[in-house]
Amino acid sequence: MKTKFVHSSLILLLVLYAQFSNAQSVKRVEIPVPSTSTELFTIPVNDQGVLILNEINKTNFSLTRYDINLERLWTVNGTMDASLDYVKHSYDGKNLYLLFSRYRSNVYEVVKVNLGPGFIEKYQIMSVDRMEVSDFQALNASVFIAGVVNSQPVILFTNLNERKTKVLPSALKNQAEIQSMELDTTADIVNVTYAVGTRGKNYQLVLKSFDENGKQISQVAMNPDNEFAMMNGRLSLVSDSTEVMFGTYGHKNSIGSSRGPTSQGIYFTKLVDNEVTDVKFHSFTEFKNFFNFMSDRQRERQERKIQDKKEKGEDLRLDYRLLVHDIVKQNNQYIMVAEAFYPEYRNNNFNNPYGFGNGAWNSWGSPYSSFYNPYRWGYGNYGLYSPFSSYYSPWGWGNRNFNNGQVFEGWIYTHAIVAAFDEKGNLLWDNSIELKDVKEQKLSEKVKASIKGDEITLSYSNKGQIFTKIIKAEKVVENTQPRPIDTQMEGDKVKQTTSDSIDFWYNNFFIASGYQKISNDQEGGKRNVFYLNKVSF
Repeated sequence: MKTKFVHSSLILLLVLYAQFSNAQSVKRVEIPVPSTSTELFTIPVNDQGVLILNEINKTNFSLTRYDINLERLWTVNGTMDASLDYVKHSYDGKNLYLLFSRYRSNVYEVVKVNLGPGFIEKYQIMSVDRMEVSDFQALNASVFIAGVVNSQPVILFTNLNERKTKVLPSALKNQAEIQSMELDTTADIVNVTYAVGTRGKNYQLVLKSFDENGKQISQVAMNPDNEFAMMNGRLSLVSDSTEVMFGTYGHKNSIGSSRGPTSQGIYFTKLVDNEVTDVKFHSFTEFKNFFNFMSDRQRERQERKIQDKKEKGEDLRLDYRLLVHDIVKQNNQYIMVAEAFYPEYRNNNFNNPYGFGNGAWNSWGSPYSSFYNPYRWGYGNYGLYSPFSSYYSPWGWGNRNFNNGQVFEGWIYTHAIVAAFDEKGNLLWDNSIELKDVKEQKLSEKVKASIKGDEITLSYSNKGQIFTKIIKAEKVVENTQPRPIDTQMEGDKVKQTTSDSIDFWYNNFFIASGYQKISNDQEGGKRNVFYLNKVSF
């Protein structure tokens, strides 16, 4: 298709200013937000810069690329079907791919973005009817779309060059759901994790790997032991024949409960030639800092319970859900970050078909805007994690409906842990950071880790501030410190910050973004903006 290189109609204000602290922005971009229906999305692409996707209206979008100094390189405009919305992006290290879809659709549009010259190619995919999309990955012009059709997991594979689409066979018995779909750009494969089985019966975690042609190249079944079962997992390639996998495990009999599976601790295993070896389970009761988010009184009570159970030769049963991040290997250690979260509800006798909580009713838009509509596409309130996985669903195993007038309000984050393991999976040390008053409509990774030598900086953004904590293994170098996100001009007063987040960018730089309402008596009054701040720690 033909595209034009045009300047965006938006006024992009680029301001370079001095740093106010040792962990603040290098540069900032402000994009005026003319209406509450305007949606912008931040897409970091490592040292290739960052892109901003702006859904201008129902049929038009613009895509602007900035370099690592937040200087604009190009802007390109595109069109989309009026019934579709942006779902997710995938970056394979060479090209960027954008997925546009709608709830229970058989029509999808994939936009391939060639980063260098700044032109786009659009592909339309038509396939299985009434599919609810849960994930999307792209690799070398091969597209994988995961979802559910009639309560069964489905993966659509499309070769964009050949314009051919097929459904990849699952060959899984019993009830199954897709936990995650991860892109491995080192090995050029896509890893898909399935949870298979019901309520502890015949339950297992199944990992399938597909090459860029959609061919299954391996399958590994991770069976539970007598008491515990692996709940989810993240892979890290060690060598051509060896991978390590971390994730959370829980009690088998919690699988299939109305509350959904909950975690007891972290497991470690090695996959050697697709065989599971060296499985180790580490209960959170072994961690020294896991319960630091509690008050002193609560923590003392919890420690007494743990000790009482130990004296009886037992382990205190826990009830947590954790979001496990990618694994980082550093100096022969595996560094893992995970965030604890739980769903919050409110009772409402009003029959709201959209399931919104009060958090959706704010000055940035009505509850019927696409940004808050859980029927916009399959992800709904779940963000980057499959709404069809009971582990990440607020309504439990296989139940995505509303219960007894309960309305899902959002995800509450309590704290994040960081832990180090040796190459045999032994726990070396752990630390944590409390997440204060963090509530999100979409489940996503809030805490980011920056590693410099033997120091790790844990950071997250909330309500216009960046919170950081610097640790050295179990020691705390600098306790949690809040720092306001720098604005554009002297005299700025931030009245409201929403949808703010911080994403890893490249090296030790991060990109902070969100919406802000700002007033300035000296510089023209009020302005509503979407901001980008380059941040280093």
